[in-house]
Amino acid sequence: MDLKKIHLLESMPVKRAVLTLIVPTILSMIVQIFYNLTDTFFIGKLNDPYQVAAVTLTLPIFMMLMSISGIFAQGASSFISRLLGEKEYLKAKEVSSLALFIVLITGIIVSIFGTFYIDKILNLMGTSQNTLLFTKKYLLTIVLGSIPIMLNFSISQFMRSEGSAKTALVGMLIGTGLNILLDPLFIFGFHQGVTGAAIATVIGNSCALLYYISYYLKGKSLASPSIKHIKFKFYYVKEIVKIGFPSSLSQIMMSIGQSLSFSLASGYGDHALAAMGVAQRVITIPIFIFIGLAAGIQPLVGYSYGAKNIRRLKDTIKFSLVLSVAISGFFVLLFILFSKYTIILFIKDPLVVKYGSEVLRIFTFAIPFAAIQMLFMICLQALGKALPSLIISLCRQGIIFIPSIIILNHFWAFNGLIVALPLTDFISSIISLAFFYKVYKRLPYENA
Repeated sequence: MDLKKIHLLESMPVKRAVLTLIVPTILSMIVQIFYNLTDTFFIGKLNDPYQVAAVTLTLPIFMMLMSISGIFAQGASSFISRLLGEKEYLKAKEVSSLALFIVLITGIIVSIFGTFYIDKILNLMGTSQNTLLFTKKYLLTIVLGSIPIMLNFSISQFMRSEGSAKTALVGMLIGTGLNILLDPLFIFGFHQGVTGAAIATVIGNSCALLYYISYYLKGKSLASPSIKHIKFKFYYVKEIVKIGFPSSLSQIMMSIGQSLSFSLASGYGDHALAAMGVAQRVITIPIFIFIGLAAGIQPLVGYSYGAKNIRRLKDTIKFSLVLSVAISGFFVLLFILFSKYTIILFIKDPLVVKYGSEVLRIFTFAIPFAAIQMLFMICLQALGKALPSLIISLCRQGIIFIPSIIILNHFWAFNGLIVALPLTDFISSIISLAFFYKVYKRLPYENA
């Protein structure tokens, strides 16, 4: 670690240090936001609620691909970082090679399985007669492109594990930028509609993957994968899965929860489903920013705790909490006052706008609670409290969310379905506060 990094973590004024750390991570999340919104935005310009509904239904499947590859990508990344710290460069290459090979095989299996069983998958997703063909075309393209999608995600994690965050960001910018440029070309220029959006996504991921491969071929990586370094060692697999499965479990549960939520929403008509899909994409904007803010301060919290500088630790958390609340307040006002116009940015169908603005206003109440729980969850991770952090994440993504949507939908129909999100975030924020307060009050050191 160089002197500049030590100064930032150890002695730079807290407010300046926090802002220095969170700006790059929030910018990275903003890139992810654009990626998340691109397909919905351009498909919405067709003003066809059935195609928007098709993209909505496919989102959980796309997230599931990320979750599956994340088991090996995130697990291997953590293992690679430790091996590099121990100067075990050959083992780091063997781990990255094995993990990438497993992801490749998994991608092939997903492509074959998804292609042959696509009709059964579509039935489980809750497609209607109006959305069936659009969803099938979009999903089939994504499934066939699962190999570059999963490999691209995995390698970006490997890049971060060896400190090449800028390289990972460049790859993300290439993928997102191409997706944004190619979406209108395929959707409108080539008249491919929802299929064109999926093609653009696959091409964007493929080009980002080629960039990462070129980086490896230049020999700049300390843990570059190769065929000759693939070693099937049980110890490697155990270490990868031990870290990767818990970290991906919340994403897997999120995919299941969202799939169930969209399936139930489809029972109220394709316009309601499209509206819910648009509102969910919009609400990810502040959520991703909160994730970026929390992830940004994680090294500062961890360093201060390790250095027993509890005053600096507390000041970091307090200032970050103020920032989170201020940002959440901004988005609450924005979405409540301009919910209708926010939905119109994506689609102008009157019925979708009507449903969507109502859904967005309800979802908005989740924002402050999401801000609090994201911050406390990441802080618990930084303090070495992995189990409470995992519990909070699982509560939000599944343990509370899945029963909530089932029960509330049963008693209050569509209104109950959309209330499930803010209710889940409210309960999860209370749980996160309780866990964090328990840890916070036991901090053993204090200094001025």
